[in-house]
Amino acid sequence: MAGVGVGLLLPKLLEVEDYGWYKTFTLYANYLGFAGVGLIDGIVLKYGGVDYNAIERPLFRSYFWWYTLINSFFAALLLILSGFSRSENKFILVTLALYLMIGNVTGYFQQLSQITQRFKEFSRRKLLSSFFRIINVACLFAWISFGHNSSYRVYLLLFLSTEFILTAWYLYTYRDLIVGKRIPLLETRSMALDLCKNGFPLLFANLCASLILSLDRQFVRILFDTQTYAKYAFAYNMLSLVTVATSAISTVLYPTLKRINRNEMKQHYGNLVGVIVVTVSCAVMVYFPLCGFVTWFLPQYIESLVIFRIVFPGLVISSAITVVMHNYYKSEGKSSLYFIKSVVVLGVSAIANGIAYVLFHDTASISVASIITMVFWYLYVERYFVKEYKYHGLRNFAYIICVMILFYSVTSLSNLWISGIIYFVCYLGLTLLLENNTAALIKQTVTHRKSNL
Repeated sequence: MAGVGVGLLLPKLLEVEDYGWYKTFTLYANYLGFAGVGLIDGIVLKYGGVDYNAIERPLFRSYFWWYTLINSFFAALLLILSGFSRSENKFILVTLALYLMIGNVTGYFQQLSQITQRFKEFSRRKLLSSFFRIINVACLFAWISFGHNSSYRVYLLLFLSTEFILTAWYLYTYRDLIVGKRIPLLETRSMALDLCKNGFPLLFANLCASLILSLDRQFVRILFDTQTYAKYAFAYNMLSLVTVATSAISTVLYPTLKRINRNEMKQHYGNLVGVIVVTVSCAVMVYFPLCGFVTWFLPQYIESLVIFRIVFPGLVISSAITVVMHNYYKSEGKSSLYFIKSVVVLGVSAIANGIAYVLFHDTASISVASIITMVFWYLYVERYFVKEYKYHGLRNFAYIICVMILFYSVTSLSNLWISGIIYFVCYLGLTLLLENNTAALIKQTVTHRKSNL
């Protein structure tokens, strides 16, 4: 519901250029986690799977204050930089500085709730955040209804206010890890530094993964005007309706993997990749009703559908990498290797996007370059498992390529209903042919889950 509210209603309420500035904020907000310099990532690697009651309170209180000081330093830098900027850029930088403190503190405690497997607590916060996003859109609608001009600034201020409430709740919930006797910061300096050293490759790998997925948007933001970027970013915004489900799987996967042995991890790897690609390939069918809805409800974004068609099947690839492969690299203690591979892929992505722009000077070619890069990313990152696990990944990869070819073929038809029906029928056929074991596993899991309810 929050995805629909922000993804489809917000563009309706805002002017195209205003929406472009809002998406500029969200683009750069993805990089704010870098301000933690790897401290929380080091905690995740060191304490992943630990019981919450086993956490050493005085030590973690010291960690929290180190984390707060580091983030405050980078927030101050953004505020200083905003003093040399003008108009919209100044507002974006100021709001980014505020969100850096609010969002990163929330992210810190979300990571703690995940590694200690407090998933009910984590989900309640996520539900509250989503509820607030719906309320924010409703408040913006009321603001416009009372005769005020629509403005992304109003929405961002509402967003920051509600996120602050969420952060305050986290601070209260985890007050025993904040307030009380703690080890002096000077005494834990070397420990915090070690956490940063160990966590920085994982942090940078995460950042590189985020950059790989958003680099084409970065190119469009820099090389084209705000309205063009708004329409390009809108296409990606519709992808979030699917990624919200895959991120939920990723949340529980890492701490679960940390609690099983390596042989079990090997046995489950191929099945996990299969489950993700089959599930996301099914979710890709949301493309057909979304296209019809955008044509009817948001005609000013019809140009976005060209980009949407190109990038949407890329979700099958990116989900397998970010949900399964990345968590396996972390569980194997190979975050540095994943980081190196991510840097290589990032370089390939930059070159591919640059060539696309030089040759064609349009946004569609840049999105095509990003899809080609994703295919390379998948094969390059999976090489480790082929070598170490003796894993034969041809079946899953063949399935992904067939689904993508199927999608591009049927979406070339003018009738969305016929396209959707053909895709669904062929999807079932491909799944039974190439992923029969995975389909049986999904059916068995769902049946078992129903019997326990």
